[in-house]
Amino acid sequence: MEPDRTLPYLGAVASLVFTVVAAAPYVLVTGQTELLGAYYAAGPFGLTGGIFLAILGVVIFLSGVRGQADPTLVAGIMLAVGLAIFGLTAAWTLLVPSEVIYSFPTQYDWLEFHPWAALVASGLIGGAAAGYAFVVN
Repeated sequence: MEPDRTLPYLGAVASLVFTVVAAAPYVLVTGQTELLGAYYAAGPFGLTGGIFLAILGVVIFLSGVRGQADPTLVAGIMLAVGLAIFGLTAAWTLLVPSEVIYSFPTQYDWLEFHPWAALVASGLIGGAAAGYAFVVN
């Protein structure tokens, strides 16, 4: 197995997983527009910036492995982007008010665990980026 070729693909998949996990309430929660707005805007930065960076992360990770950019440059960029995604998600996870989470109807009780799942998924991006940076240098 070649880690310098595998890790960018794992990073791209981790970015997709984070995007799906973080955006799941947009798709699964219906009729709670104001609560969803408050949920995603919680904390100093909210979560939508992290989702946007993760979508860009897919393209950035794959550009290095497909020869469209220097792998060392891609690894450095994704290390910074991965840490930013993790930091944004950590701030959001820790600062989302419990009143907002528990304001949703009981059918959406799974939202209690959603911030933590998003944090774990964001950590996968940072881990893949750190591993890629380690192997290309």
